Amino acid sequence: MRVAIVVNCLKLGGMERVAVNLSDAFTANGDDATLIYLKNRPQDIKPTSDVDVRLFDIKKSVLKTGIGALYYFICKLVNALVSKTFPLLFAYPSAFFFERKLRQLEAEKGQFDLVIFRGQGTFEQLWPLHDDRFIYVCENIIKPQQYGVLSGVVYRALFDKKRIVCVSDGTYNTFQSLTQTHAITPCQASVISNPNNEVYIREQADKPEPDMHPRPFILGLGRLTQVKNFTLLVEAYAHLVETYDIPHDLVIVGEGKDRDNIEASVKALNIGHRVFFKGARKNPFPWFKHADLFVLSSRFEGLGMVLLEALACGTRVVCTDSPGGIHQIMDGELEKYLSEQEPEPLADSMYKSLSSSWSVAEQNYVDEKLAEFSCEKIVSEYKRASHV
Repeated sequence: MRVAIVVNCLKLGGMERVAVNLSDAFTANGDDATLIYLKNRPQDIKPTSDVDVRLFDIKKSVLKTGIGALYYFICKLVNALVSKTFPLLFAYPSAFFFERKLRQLEAEKGQFDLVIFRGQGTFEQLWPLHDDRFIYVCENIIKPQQYGVLSGVVYRALFDKKRIVCVSDGTYNTFQSLTQTHAITPCQASVISNPNNEVYIREQADKPEPDMHPRPFILGLGRLTQVKNFTLLVEAYAHLVETYDIPHDLVIVGEGKDRDNIEASVKALNIGHRVFFKGARKNPFPWFKHADLFVLSSRFEGLGMVLLEALACGTRVVCTDSPGGIHQIMDGELEKYLSEQEPEPLADSMYKSLSSSWSVAEQNYVDEKLAEFSCEKIVSEYKRASHV
């Protein structure tokens, strides 16, 4: 099978890492996988296997034409007058050049049996495209009025009469609600989760990190945005230290726009000597492995791949009970480690996890959960969805 996975860019991020994992998974299965990215930015993450990586710099292709450059500035002007219209309008030439580059690539490699587009930012750039081979993957919960008064128009452009895959039951439910709100009729909608490359994660987790934290620590890892709610984690940690007098520091791995707010919370709670910011890491897995506990404090999650990554490293997890796909991971024996989105309950859940070890039943359940998201299983589900 010849498959292409299309993603906006290859920066450090959960969605981008999943796109890389999926291309690796198809290659490991014996398929011919090509990873296509659209923005000419540095590749922070790359496939580990023999995956053909191609840049389709479609914006550059549009701007190289005089008409395209003029149209770009017209779209920017319209967007200044009517917010959030730029992606909808500029997608016309973007889709034209993407299709041209795809035909050129297929002339070189042969026709793709399946093309998988990942992420709403990717959809926005290419929404005019229609092809039975194309599958569009919804990575997260979709806000029904994200585009204001144009939401109905934009969402119908993105999803109507297309084959849609959602990464979790929670994402699927919000997508179904969206279709009813905005009269969208996809030609197919199903759930296929993300692959978790357990073998690769454990190999990477064993690699040395020269500045690994020297003392026992609790880990928070991800983009430092308000959605990830690291201020809640900081507040819960402060309560944990005050109430239970634990020896663990808090280590935060990641970067983002909310870092100043998080640091302000640390300072206000007078725990700066116990909280350490380590920045973004290309290889986060040693941090999972060496942590005594990983905590996900998000307000919502499309799936919550970081939980699976922590579990693959043998690390215990605690998670806030949030909308999206969390319950597909934190169910059964793991459900007891779900917490309300408040500092005190989260601190209590953290202490409960720190003060015990996995039972046999819990460890068996973790093994079953990791198998549920194996690369082989996810690839087979995509193949069934493609009718190949």
